Amino acid sequence: MFGNNQTIEEVKQNMKDAGYTKEEIDAFIPIWQSGNKPESMRLLSKQRKVLLQSIHKKQAELECLEGLLTTVRG
Repeated sequence: MFGNNQTIEEVKQNMKDAGYTKEEIDAFIPIWQSGNKPESMRLLSKQRKVLLQSIHKKQAELECLEGLLTTVRG
């Protein structure tokens, strides 16, 4: 185990809050518990990338909407 001494339940909750499925959490916990930092980082970075892509997609949608609002306002 590594990090800031989080309990398994805290890690699970944090992962749930970050959008992980139960299956993904259950697969991650043994890796985290084993202290395999490279694999843990790889898996966490993968989810980070997914979340960033989602944010960028929503940002683009918002920009499109802002353009429509500007057009309608005249």
